[in-house]
Amino acid sequence: MVPWTYRESIVENHDDFLPGCTDIVYLITYVDGMKYIGKKAVRSLRRKPPLKGKKRNRIILTNLPFQKYIGSHEAETAEILSREILYQCSYRKSSTYVETALLFEFDAIADPMFLNENILGKFFARDVIGILDND
Repeated sequence: MVPWTYRESIVENHDDFLPGCTDIVYLITYVDGMKYIGKKAVRSLRRKPPLKGKKRNRIILTNLPFQKYIGSHEAETAEILSREILYQCSYRKSSTYVETALLFEFDAIADPMFLNENILGKFFARDVIGILDND
């Protein structure tokens, strides 16, 4: 399986992430040139009630599996060429923002080289057909 990379270094386990990283934004490239941009939770924050005699809630950080993750798209394409982590985020909302910004920047739903079919489940390829240009 093709390893995950972040800034040209291989990411094999959770120790290779930044300490506060809970989510990643990634780009998967396939041998046939197709690409997919997405996000993945790699750690989970859980709040548990305080222990007996204590007042503060406990915060437990749990590692989630990511090594074999190949994306959330359903299309079957060619073999994976690379799996690159573009950003590491400490909040799910920030990873959603970064993923959305990248999808709009690369025009991923209109570009046939991207496997992304929608943005936030709200914007689809059929929605950009009606854009008129003055030229």
